[in-house]
Amino acid sequence: MKILFINSIGKNKWGGGEKWLILASQGLKKRGHTVTIGCYPDSFLERKSIESGIPVLPLNIKSDLSYKSTLQLSRFFESNDTDIVVCVQNRDLMFAGLAASMGKAPVLISRHGVKLIKNGIKHKYIYNKYCKGLITNTKTIKEEYDSYGWWEDDFVKVIYNGVEEYSEKCDKYDLHSVVPQLNERSKIVISIGRLSKQKGYKYLIDAASEVVKKYPDVYFFIAGRGKERNKLLKQISKKGLQEKFFILPFLNNVKPLIESADLFVLPSLYEGMPNVVLEALAQKHPVICTKVNGTKEIFGEKNSSALLPPADKNSLRDAILNFLQTGETGYNKEEVYERVKKIFTLEAMYDELEAYLKEKTTENKKAP
Repeated sequence: MKILFINSIGKNKWGGGEKWLILASQGLKKRGHTVTIGCYPDSFLERKSIESGIPVLPLNIKSDLSYKSTLQLSRFFESNDTDIVVCVQNRDLMFAGLAASMGKAPVLISRHGVKLIKNGIKHKYIYNKYCKGLITNTKTIKEEYDSYGWWEDDFVKVIYNGVEEYSEKCDKYDLHSVVPQLNERSKIVISIGRLSKQKGYKYLIDAASEVVKKYPDVYFFIAGRGKERNKLLKQISKKGLQEKFFILPFLNNVKPLIESADLFVLPSLYEGMPNVVLEALAQKHPVICTKVNGTKEIFGEKNSSALLPPADKNSLRDAILNFLQTGETGYNKEEVYERVKKIFTLEAMYDELEAYLKEKTTENKKAP
């Protein structure tokens, strides 16, 4: 198949959806498919795509209606004989639909890692007119979309994110370069993600301010970048945590940092399928996280009682304190690890994604 992924996310943005896009493209390429990623020129996603060996189609998608870019994409469909286009943002679907209407019309589908469609006339029109199917990574998002009543039950396909198999050879991140006073008694709490309100870091900082009063050898680290950075730094300063709570820069490889942690925390207010939680669990690290969308499916029904309510600093504080006191996180670590190892693998993700794309292209060829 000749596959084009389109993601018009901002030039300097990077998250789980973009990481999925790179992994999916690499996996499909290894299986013999021709894969291209359409994105903003000179963007972080473009650089990561090139580093990963995936060809890039530079696209300036600044609005739903851009004649020059629409014509460029239509010509790409024709010259490359594109079979299927996977659109990540809502406007990507609108843009690709207009381009397809100008000539060759490949199959257009969407992929959402978080809830992007609102139950309104605009989105109903766009998706019914252009979209032939939708991939998401959690059952909760599928259930929400299906409740709109716009399509058949099989229109939305759940394909879980995959995580690379754990390797015990991973080196630890050098946190001593950030906090020289770390010693063998120090406990390290890590969180990783975009610095945005969605991630709920303000609640983690509030919780940390109470934790360190009882355990002065505990240190907190967040790795990421985003528009909330300065606001979070101000909160850290206001709480007097300058020597206890640190924000690290964005990391291309998060495994060494996870390996350095005694505890991984995800305090998000909402999520799709959080890759960092999968990675932490795959590395057999203790995890505390909020009960948001995909986390319930990661832990499974039996162990989901350990998940915390979002936007609740007291629950975060109590869970962290309990871990420091007992070493327990409230779930069966071995059961959850085996679940991740069995269900959330890259090969399983590649198998389902490849099969789904083939199914959609076959349907298109049979259509009159």
